Amino acid sequence: MLFRDFIFNYKSCLICLIKEKNFFTFGKRILLLPYKYILSNLTDFLKNINIDKQFSLENKSLDDLFKYFDCDKSSLVHGYSKFYLQELEKFKDSKINILEFGIHFGSSQAALSKYFSKANIIGVDKNPYFKKFYSKKIRSLYCDVSDRNSLKFLRDYLNTELDVIIDDASHIPEHQLLTFIETFDLLKSKGIYVVEELDIFESFPENYNTHLKIESSELRNFLHHLNNQNIQNINKHINNHEILSKINKIEWVKIFRGNYEINGKNVSEIAFIKKI
Repeated sequence: MLFRDFIFNYKSCLICLIKEKNFFTFGKRILLLPYKYILSNLTDFLKNINIDKQFSLENKSLDDLFKYFDCDKSSLVHGYSKFYLQELEKFKDSKINILEFGIHFGSSQAALSKYFSKANIIGVDKNPYFKKFYSKKIRSLYCDVSDRNSLKFLRDYLNTELDVIIDDASHIPEHQLLTFIETFDLLKSKGIYVVEELDIFESFPENYNTHLKIESSELRNFLHHLNNQNIQNINKHINNHEILSKINKIEWVKIFRGNYEINGKNVSEIAFIKKI
């Protein structure tokens, strides 16, 4: 992890805790985060797999890379590979910037880095220090997608245009909505915004509805209206003016279904949104 990225991660986390008046956790993180930074860099050097030296992976398909790095985007789990290939293949040999919310060992970022060999990858998570893979092309940043201030800190710190943004974080509708509202404008013209598992909360009540009482997803409803080209009546169904303000910035929305089922229902709904 770059030292300047650690300073951002450190400040962003602590400032958000102060705003939340979570002083107990603030006190613990003051000492814990520098320790995690040192440990993360040592782990990169001593234990994590350096994917920059894995030249045998350079000609593998995107799905094979997702499988190799044990990423749930592969055809073995959600089956998103074919959709990513369909919508992002045009970027394969370009120098692009990809931001992904949700690190989870860094499997997805590792696969994307090997397939889009000229890309700069930024992984974002509440715990950006825990990963299994290392590359000079991959950065790790802190963000709590449930906290609007944290998303704004991240947006201001990046201060750059992105070609692809992927939301594979909590899958909680409110978090997906906040992330979309705060980061969509970071995309370049013709950039692609991706949201994974748009409707998983409906079929995974033990993790979502039981505690959060979620009945619907405003972002999902918005995207389905655009996917169906039902824009004329959208104001009757969507009340959030912040998300409605994005309509004129969106060229198209495509929504697909992958393979994975929970409780007998397919939960692999993925949306691709192209910026004008």
